[in-house]
Amino acid sequence: MSDIISIASDHAGYELKSEIKPYLETLGYTVIDRGCTAEQKSVDYPDYAAEVVEDITNKKANYGILICGTGLGMSTVANRFEGIYAALCNSVEIAKLAREHGNANILCLGAEFTASGLAKDIVKQFFETEFSKESRHKKRLDKLSNINKKKKTQTYNEDEVSKFTKMAGEWWNENGKFKPLHMMNPVRVSYIVEKIKELKKCDLKELSLLDVGCGGGILSESMARIGISVAGIDVCEENIKVAQSHAKKVGLNIEYTHTSIEELSNDKKYDVVLLMEVVEHVDNLEFFMKKAIELLKPEGLIFISTINRTIKSFCLAIVGAEYILNWLPKGTHNWNKFPKPSEIANHLRENNVALQDMAGMEYNVIRREWNLTKGVDVNYILCGNVVI
Repeated sequence: MSDIISIASDHAGYELKSEIKPYLETLGYTVIDRGCTAEQKSVDYPDYAAEVVEDITNKKANYGILICGTGLGMSTVANRFEGIYAALCNSVEIAKLAREHGNANILCLGAEFTASGLAKDIVKQFFETEFSKESRHKKRLDKLSNINKKKKTQTYNEDEVSKFTKMAGEWWNENGKFKPLHMMNPVRVSYIVEKIKELKKCDLKELSLLDVGCGGGILSESMARIGISVAGIDVCEENIKVAQSHAKKVGLNIEYTHTSIEELSNDKKYDVVLLMEVVEHVDNLEFFMKKAIELLKPEGLIFISTINRTIKSFCLAIVGAEYILNWLPKGTHNWNKFPKPSEIANHLRENNVALQDMAGMEYNVIRREWNLTKGVDVNYILCGNVVI
């Protein structure tokens, strides 16, 4: 049975595609044509690249050919997909190496830079060449696969880590860059303790708690002071050093670890997991939430506080806090990463967690203190528990 080739082009590549397609058929290949057509005068190449990728991913085709003006656009799009190795070839030699060394499964051609005769020679060479399977090439392809896997499972953002590394020395300066957290801490502690007592109905000293994204330990220390056994993790090594140093200084026994939630072993389970002012800084929130919930014991509690994605939150949390009041360094937050309560609730529900309570947190300018409110259009805090 002959290989099946899925082929597509944008308007700039249509003419070359119309020559390559029948040529493939004369070579004995079955061809799936995903467009565009002669009638389409202007199209977007990402749409057509995705069609061919889908054919390969769903095993409708063994290989693909993508043609645009330069070939660059098509190759860029195709290589964004896991399991796809798209090679832009402008010579027979490169086509051979793309298959032999790179096990490429999509050939990209630039119609404006590749004459028809050369393009046909490239196509023939590409599909007649087998992957060499030499260990050095297999090793490099394995590394490429691991990059994709890491992107899918890594929840921390290097830029965010860098931001907090630069500010790490400020954690325990109550009038410094983390002043808002010091001001907010009493209301967070009050809410957490009240809900734990309401839902767990046990001695606090019997409970274990994990503070994810613990920073310098402001909230971790508050939890430890009321008798709970506390562990804290953070992806920023400088934060952990500050937290360890301060806990030792004030005589608190807190287990701090420099790690990420995806790298933390889930052998140990906790009664309570805190995700406080952290979800708006992570990548891959869905996976982050899943890993956090996996760390809970049956009927365990999860607490989340963050900022809603609203026009009001942009005005207050970004413009107000960072640019007018200078409470936080400019660029601390990215409004697009603020999760709506409905989005958090969906992640909880998908992981078998029932939402128990939600409240807003609002700063009273006159009293200079944070209070719980019914409005959740800026800061909000919530509690959920694992359903058995």
